[in-house]
Amino acid sequence: MAALARMLAWRFLTYRSKDSSISFMLKVCFLGIFIGSFALMLTLIITNGFEKAIHEKMQGINAELVVYAAGSKIAYEPLRHHILTKCADVVAGVSGSAVKQAIIDDNTQTVLVLRGVDELHEHTVNVLNQKIINPRLRNEAMRPQLLAKLLRPGGLIIGHKLAKDKHYKIGDKITVLLPEPRSKKSITLRKGEATIAGIFNVGLEEYDNNLALCSLAQFHEWFNDEGVDHLAITLRHPERIALSVMIKDHGVLRGLWQYMRVRIAAWFVPVAGEAQLREVLAEVSPDFIVRSWQDMYPALVASLKLEKYVMFIVIALITLVASMNMVSLLFMQIQHKRRDIAIFQAMGMQHKLIREIFLYIGLFITVIASGLGLLAAGIVGFVLERYPCIELPDVYYISYLPARLDLEIFLVVFVVTLLIGFVATWLPAYRTRSIEIAQVLREE
Repeated sequence: MAALARMLAWRFLTYRSKDSSISFMLKVCFLGIFIGSFALMLTLIITNGFEKAIHEKMQGINAELVVYAAGSKIAYEPLRHHILTKCADVVAGVSGSAVKQAIIDDNTQTVLVLRGVDELHEHTVNVLNQKIINPRLRNEAMRPQLLAKLLRPGGLIIGHKLAKDKHYKIGDKITVLLPEPRSKKSITLRKGEATIAGIFNVGLEEYDNNLALCSLAQFHEWFNDEGVDHLAITLRHPERIALSVMIKDHGVLRGLWQYMRVRIAAWFVPVAGEAQLREVLAEVSPDFIVRSWQDMYPALVASLKLEKYVMFIVIALITLVASMNMVSLLFMQIQHKRRDIAIFQAMGMQHKLIREIFLYIGLFITVIASGLGLLAAGIVGFVLERYPCIELPDVYYISYLPARLDLEIFLVVFVVTLLIGFVATWLPAYRTRSIEIAQVLREE
């Protein structure tokens, strides 16, 4: 019987001799849902692009988790070995670093934030090695070893804006003034020699202007210091496996199903690795403090989430208004088909089946219009993602309008649009019960 309802619904929609006013309302309704779903999808693609692009920039310097002990140094190698042994199944990388300030000995006396990093393992906790623009690599497979190659004794990697302002080039020798506190009232500066080994471009003003990287061993030698200020840790995230990998391993349909199961489960199940890491660190010392990079930029993270949710709600309301045209369309359709409905009832068709006919009419319009709207938005989003061509002013963290396609966004928008269309369809379809057979047959 459901097949009969679908067949009749499709016939009502595609019948060529239908009333011109109904035909016009059908086009308006279709266009409204198409534009609403297109706008909703494209807005989410762009806001998702903003969120992901800014997150990636933040993680270019900051690791996923940072461990430090308030007021004391961390014994780096023993703790790193302990974490990798106890949390090997959840931890992807561990690296230590230490930070102090220095002064470039030139005419302007520029203050430098000097950061000593573990050049062998730093690439496992952030993407800083991918931000090095000079020297250029001919073979990208050597990228993970780039920091170890550049940060040899006396080598420094500086930001591109600092290099531009100071006219520094690869191989230039500079002198840095290193503070040596002698007492609470005075600080002695001693000289250290360094060579510009590389130039990075993170895209954040405060880092590209003032940050310099050196090896951890060089840092300890310059400041006569031991240990590290904090550990940077990256966790394993099996839910972030690429869709292409799933399809390659399981086929198209099963790969899509497995991918969606993993991603949906990740929405409701918290990251277990962080809790396990905290327990292991608490066993070593209760003084360890674990913070995520989002904890360091709470205002930025909150503003990005608020922007995404508010834009989603606003555009969804616009889609709801567009779907209200469906109510008018179906009321007109029901009024126009009163005679056919009365004949169906006289032939013994149940009210439920008649109601399903008009429900299918609304769902056909919603599914086709929203599907085409999502497809159009996906094409535009793909073009913007592959070929960023819209420049943004300097107030943003990024230079071009970002776009990021995710399968979850398509599903969320499609389900929301479908629910809105169903609600707009249910009320007029339910009104078919009020049609009286005898009166309609007598009058028409």
